[in-house]
Parts: sequence; structure tokens; C-alpha cells
Amino acid sequence: MAQTTPERTGTVAQLGLGCFHLVPRDEADHATAVSLLLPRLAAALAAVPGVSAVETVFTRAQEGADPPFQAVAPWFARDRAAAAAADDLEISFRLAMDRTLLGKLGPLYRGLGRWPRDIRVAISYERLVPVVVAWSMEGTGEATGTTAIDILRRHLERCLAGSAFALDVLEPSPFPADIRIVERSADAPPDQLVAVSLLVQPGFDVIDVSVDTRDASFADMIGHVRYQAQLEADDYYSVMIGMAQTERLWDAAVDRFDAFVAGERGRTGWLRGSSGAIRDLMLDFIETKAAVLAAWHDMAGRVEKARSSDVGLLSAHIVARYERLPSFPFDEYMRMLDFLEGRRTHRSDAQIAIISAVIGGLIGSLYVLFY
Repeated sequence: MAQTTPERTGTVAQLGLGCFHLVPRDEADHATAVSLLLPRLAAALAAVPGVSAVETVFTRAQEGADPPFQAVAPWFARDRAAAAAADDLEISFRLAMDRTLLGKLGPLYRGLGRWPRDIRVAISYERLVPVVVAWSMEGTGEATGTTAIDILRRHLERCLAGSAFALDVLEPSPFPADIRIVERSADAPPDQLVAVSLLVQPGFDVIDVSVDTRDASFADMIGHVRYQAQLEADDYYSVMIGMAQTERLWDAAVDRFDAFVAGERGRTGWLRGSSGAIRDLMLDFIETKAAVLAAWHDMAGRVEKARSSDVGLLSAHIVARYERLPSFPFDEYMRMLDFLEGRRTHRSDAQIAIISAVIGGLIGSLYVLFY
């Protein structure tokens, strides 16, 4: 990432990122073909106060293909993942946010002195997640990209309540940084096409992006930065999904272990426990560890791509999130299961020896008695 201080002109674009989209509330509607669902979705958006210029683009990966919505879109509320997207799907619109609409979002928003009033929105389904980009051309003295995302999210949630569609969100949304795009002055020294600097601060960080417009318009450069941000946001949120997936796998394995131990405490008798049950738990932990390692491998690939990125808008955030990867004590649990199996085997051997001795004594007594 190039650390530069951009030489600003009066042209500024404020850009925010998030991960949410509209999904049908009725699960059966998720099986509807994309081409049939998109007009309904566009109509629901067009009915939201302040929304205009709704457009949908669906480019099929294969001629004539029309996959169901659930094949190209995740459902975060139901832990449904999306297949790696081959189809091109994007929903765009504009949101005009005035003081009246802002006030309906609650007391926190009524007190805002500055907020983006003309918000341009694109929801683009990248490889695994829907990435929301909300941007404004209003050049205030403060970053407002995350404000645009937050207003958009709250406004859609409020206005869609009771409709056939709901807002499905993956946190963190807004993404924990504002992106501020500035046009370099014409007399600035030649530099790389896009230069990025990161300001880490409490709350939301600021990613300053300066762009060279000698050979392209500022609008074209915004599109370039926006596309790069979408790709990198997909990697960031995919890491978030991977981490949540591994935590669910681990929690489920531990829950099964705890249930086994609780069951053992309630059992009585010589032959407590089951070697088969313990072996099943061992296999369960092995399978869970294999799934976790596969998820970590995918995340590591995305992180390595972020580290080697020429632009690296979100690289620092992707790497920082990956560095907080949880560590699961698989080996410790396997040793506990080994211990339980060893105790069970030792106890069984001792019990068999006692039973054999008792039976042998009885047989000897009977032999003396009858012979």
C-alpha cells in the first residue's frame, strides 16, 4: 500500500462499504428463478421513499441458464452460503435522504448536522457475498461513506418491514473504514494511477485514495476504485464467514463432547461408558479439524492475495482480521478422549478378571460339592 498524502482538488467522492441484500421472507420464494424474482425485488425497492432509478443487471454464465435465487445468493440469517458466483448480478439505485426521512430513523439521526443527501447505491454479488457500495459526490470536510451505508441500512430495514422482502445483513456493516476518493490537481507530479493511504483512528478508519485523471475522467476512476473495493470487500467478508463457520463447527463438537460427559455422570454400573461412543467422538473431532483446516486454507489464500495487492484498499483490514483467527484446542480434547478410553479399557479388563475369578470359584465349588 502506498502511503501518500493526496493533493486534493475540490472534487471528492465519499464511499462506504457493507454486506447486505434483499431476500424474500418466504423461504419457498428463494427457489424462484432469478429472472422472475428480480422484477419483484426492483418493485419493492422502488416503493421505498426516496429511492429512484432502480436498475437490475443479470448476465447469465451460460446461455439460457436461469438459476434459482438461492443458487446465487446467500441467506445470512439462515446460515446459507452461496456457491462461487459465475453469474453477474447487480442492483443499483439512488436514495435521496432529506431531513424528514432522516428523522424517522430515530433520535440518533435527528441530531446529525451533516449527512449525504444524494446516495448512489450498488449491490453487487461477487464471488461469495453481496457487497454494497454507497457513495456520494458531496464534498464535506469529513468522511461520510460509513454514514451513507448506515443510513441506507436503517432506512431499508424500516421501510421494508411488513413487505415480502427483508434485509439480510452480514456484520460488520458498515465496513470499519470510510473510503475518500480525491482527484489529484493537474500540476501534481506524476505518480501511480491510484495511491492509497490509511489513517487508523478510533471508530472508523479513513482510507484516502488519490486518483490520476490525466487519461480518464474522475467518474471513470471512481468506477475503478469501486470495482476494486467490491473485490476486496468480498475477500474481507468471506474471511468473516469462514471464521463464523469454523466457530460453529467447533462449538458443535464441544457440545457433543459435553453431552457425552454429562451422560457418563448419570450412568451407574460396572460397564460405564462405551468404547464405540468414544471412538465416534474422536472421529467427530478429526472430521471437524479437517473442515476447520480447509476453511483456514481458503482464508489464508485470500489474505495472501491482500498482502500482495498492488492497490490494497482493504489489505490492512483483511490481514488484521485474519490475525485474530481463533485457536481451537483439538489436541487437548483428543487427549481427554484417549484418557477416557484408557480408563474404560482398564476398568473393563479389571471387571472381566473379577468376573472370571468369581465364575472360576463357583465352578470349583460346584465341582467339590458334586464330586
